[in-house]
Amino acid sequence: MSMMEALLEHFQKDTGELQNVLTRYVDSLDGYLQAAQLIDHPGYSSAFLEIAERRKSIVNAVSKLIAKQAEKPDGKGSVEASLHRWWMTLRVAMTVEELKALLEECIRGESELLRTLNSAMEHGELHPQHYQLLAAVSAEVEMAIHTFKTALSD
Repeated sequence: MSMMEALLEHFQKDTGELQNVLTRYVDSLDGYLQAAQLIDHPGYSSAFLEIAERRKSIVNAVSKLIAKQAEKPDGKGSVEASLHRWWMTLRVAMTVEELKALLEECIRGESELLRTLNSAMEHGELHPQHYQLLAAVSAEVEMAIHTFKTALSD
């Protein structure tokens, strides 16, 4: 394999990992926007909108990284996340404890996002700057999971 072929293969793997992360972040953004609409609690609704805004900035940053590698970022979310949001709507509609149900779904979604980030960092051949970005956003996701779990236990 030539040096050029090896470099191209490296960038393709990097782009694939970044695309997986982008898809999960689009899913997360859409989920938090939906959660903000579903919850009838101004404090939580505004917190969900704030998280969604941060997710939007990460979606934009990851999209730019993919585009810099001469690839077209796919800004669509996953089918499984669409089903997850449908399930979240159903759970909230079916339970008196809508906040608890919504927080449980947020934890489930954040856990899936964290799994994707960890997988990309562990198995991907990422450019060092891309790895640093994923490590930073991974810490934010871990903090969100902890915050939601704390809110559930209160």
